[in-house]
Order: sequence, then C-alpha cells, then structure tokens
Amino acid sequence: MNRSIHFKQLLERYKANSILIDEHDELFEMIATGKFDDSLSEAIIDDLKNEGIENEADLPPHIAQEIVRNIYESEKNTNNVLPKKSKVSVIYRWAIAASFIVLIGLSYFILNNDGNSKGAVNRQFKALIPQSTLVVTNPGKTEKEVVLSDGSKVILASQSSIHFNRIFAGDSRDVYLEGEAFFQVTKNPLKPFLVYYNNIVTRVLGTSFRINTNTNTGKIEVAVRTGKVQVYENDRMLSLTEKLNKASTIVTPNQKAIYDESSHLFENSIVDKPQKLLVNDTAIVTQEVLTFEQETLGKIFLRIQNYYGIEIIVENTNLYNCVFSGDVSNLDLFSVLQTICIATNSSFEINGTKILIKGKGCF
Repeated sequence: MNRSIHFKQLLERYKANSILIDEHDELFEMIATGKFDDSLSEAIIDDLKNEGIENEADLPPHIAQEIVRNIYESEKNTNNVLPKKSKVSVIYRWAIAASFIVLIGLSYFILNNDGNSKGAVNRQFKALIPQSTLVVTNPGKTEKEVVLSDGSKVILASQSSIHFNRIFAGDSRDVYLEGEAFFQVTKNPLKPFLVYYNNIVTRVLGTSFRINTNTNTGKIEVAVRTGKVQVYENDRMLSLTEKLNKASTIVTPNQKAIYDESSHLFENSIVDKPQKLLVNDTAIVTQEVLTFEQETLGKIFLRIQNYYGIEIIVENTNLYNCVFSGDVSNLDLFSVLQTICIATNSSFEINGTKILIKGKGCF
C-alpha cells in the first residue's frame, strides 16, 4: 500500500480514537521522520474547510514541522508518565484534544490574519517555544521580578511572559520573551545568555538591557543599560535566502538596536533616556559633576562623553572655542545639550549613535 495513503488512514483512526497501540506507534514513527508533514498539513486544511474556512492558503512548512515535533514530543512524554494500559482510554483522547486543537487553532489564525504580518510572526514564534520550558506570566499592572537559576533577574512588564528552563544545563542559557522585559544577566563567559523575541535573538555574556516592541512604530527595540550585546535575526524565523543575508548588530550602553521586520535591517540609535554609565551596577563617574565655570566646549563635551558613553562630534571645530558656565548636573542628557546650545548659539541632533553639534562656533 502507498505509504502516504497508509499514513492518512492511521491519522484518521487516531483522530477517531480507534487506532490500535501498534498502529499508534507506527503513526508517530512516521511523523518523526518528517516525510509526512505535507500530508498532515493537508489534513488540517481539510478540517478547516469542513469548518467553513474558505481561505486557500497553505500552512507554512516551518510552522507545520514545528507543531508536528511538538505533537510527537507531547505524546512521547505522556507515554513515559502514564501506564501502557491507559493509553487508549486516556492518552489518545487527551492527545487529539490538545494536539489538533492547537493545530487547527494556529492554522485558523494564520489563514485569516488579513495580511497582519505581526500577528503571523507572533504565532510563528509561539510555535518555536519548547514545551519543556517553564513559563511565568505577569497579569498585573506593575512590573514583576523573576530570578532565574543562574542568578539573572528579569523585570517582567505588565501582560508579558517569559519561558525558560528551571536549570540551564546546556551550552547556553535560553529564554523566550513575549511582551517586554528588562534583563540583568549574571556574567558567565562559558555559557552565553540568549533571549529569543519574535524575529530576533539577543546574545549576551553578562549585562543589563531591555527588549520591547515600540507601540508607535511596531519595531522591535533592544536598549542596553550596561555591558555589550549582540542582536541578530532568528534563523528559525527566516527562509533559506534570508539566512544567507542574516542581519546582525552590536549594541553598547545607552544605545538601542531597532529592528525593521519588513527590510530585515537593524538601525542603531541612542536610547530615549540616556543614563550615567555603570560598571557592575556602580557608577564609574561619581566624581564627575556637570558644573562648569567658563569651560570651553571642547572640555565640556569630553566630560559629557565620559559621563554617558556617547560620542559627541561637531560640525565646525570653532565650536570647541566657545565657553559655558553653569550647573547642569540635575538635567538629563538632552536637556544638558539644549542648555549649552542655547548659550552658545548652536544646536544638536542625533546622528545614529552619535550626537552632532551644529553652529558657527567662536573665534
């Protein structure tokens, strides 16, 4: 008998809760080979059409394969827990209720997203989260602190979730984020800390940073507070062609990486509210007080750079000759610059990860 036809027959018996134990083992051995993913996807689409869903789109192969893997793992884990005699009465009914509801539910939203690529990305990402991970959700209105086994802390924003292993036993510390969170990662050069968030992965050894989606632009942002992180596109969310041109960037303190899903590009910029530089959560410039008395802008800009770790460049070197007096210690960075620029008849603008001062300067 044709193997594809035989697979479909076993699948129908599985759905009807009439499959025998030997047939059940054979079905999941066939699923594990990955050779019948197309047949399984076709069965799901047929079920959707029978429910009145007319959209002809296909279930994306990478999602079908991941769901198939999840079904197989779920069934295998359950078989290890429950006694064999209860398989037909308990496992089959549970597995079909869980697995096919998940499959049909995901397919329904994928087929009916009306071009909403963000929703499709989120559902694709959810399918990649390992079932073995723990999940902590913050349903409240205030932030919630989660301490991981390595001592790293996650400040979870409202209506956000994080998935992680109870013990990081592998070569890396992998966590999956839905929503927004601030991370304070314990240093471990031998075991990188990886945060999976929709299309991107943030890789660190020990630092603090925030990941979220900008509600105004819809773009993902990774803002670094301390240390240095690498941010790159998630291979498992890319096509073969996209993998060959995978985008990546390095982000340092008071910088943020902005990811554009449509162009597959990162743009680095300065964070919205730059903070005093920290090392090991301790200010390294406590002796730096931004009080100036007839100080030249050349010296002032150097002190501000040391204070925030942000490079300041000038359009005209004559600006370095201008002098400024005043105490701006209690102002944020942009207010400091605005105050100095008003006093010296100049202006500033953000140019990527640098600040450009514009003006005629002083002679």
